[in-house]
Amino acid sequence: MGLYKNEVRLNKPQDVRRMLSRIINYLLMNGEMTNERAKAINALTNTTLKSMEMGELQEEIDHLKEVVTELEDRNR
Repeated sequence: MGLYKNEVRLNKPQDVRRMLSRIINYLLMNGEMTNERAKAINALTNTTLKSMEMGELQEEIDHLKEVVTELEDRNR
């Protein structure tokens, strides 16, 4: 059985994280653990973590923009 039944669509960061998670799980659950497989899992895990960090930073930036806009509106 493959990872996906249909075409993969990556429209949002969550889509990318979900795809990477599926690939990591597939590699962990199917086949013998080799050096090459472990390196791939490591790289995919690091990419997933960076993606999560970037998502959190974007949320913080968006929140700060809202606060700045509110403060600017109050001072008008």
